[in-house]
Amino acid sequence: MDTLDDYLNSFGQDALNRSPDRQPGHVWNELCQCGHLDRYHAPSIGGLFRLKEPYLKHAAGQEFTVTTMLTGCVGALKPRGFEMLTKSMDREARTGTDLLNPTCPCTDFRAVAKVDRPNRYFNQRVPADRADPRRHPFHVGIRAFTTHLSKRRAALSDPSWPRAEFNRRFLWLDGKRVCGLSKCRTDGDGVWPQFVRNDGLSEMRCPAHR
Repeated sequence: MDTLDDYLNSFGQDALNRSPDRQPGHVWNELCQCGHLDRYHAPSIGGLFRLKEPYLKHAAGQEFTVTTMLTGCVGALKPRGFEMLTKSMDREARTGTDLLNPTCPCTDFRAVAKVDRPNRYFNQRVPADRADPRRHPFHVGIRAFTTHLSKRRAALSDPSWPRAEFNRRFLWLDGKRVCGLSKCRTDGDGVWPQFVRNDGLSEMRCPAHR
């Protein structure tokens, strides 16, 4: 008998699971059809990104008030060599701007699901080759999340646990899983995000329109 079998036989088949009093609280984040979370979308497009408060900066013997701005989504990991920040200054007005450059082409936060404790599994890159729908950040995020769950201790004693845990922590929002074509409006099973333009714009599509 190996050590894990001995431990489970001694203390119960659920002994490797977290005890109830140590269960982390639920932390739900909404997930956009672009595959990235609400906390990475600018408030101006419906997200919850926390912009830095205006701050004072001294340059060339002058004091500037600098404002941080974002008008898109920074949920995707940045490509190599990508500049995250564009700085500009108005010396006459003594103001400056730190513009966060979006890493995802999404311009409108369109929540379709919510995820409990998503960590960084839904921060996937936007691929250069967008022909394969399975490379969409939404789908890569789901695979990364399920891989993470399959490696948790609870999965060692119960092979069905990762699927059940995923279904507890990933929920579709009511009325949001709908094909984006105005003449279709198919909803429910089989409707998934996909790239619909070369610039990386995503929309929900049913099997008939993928």
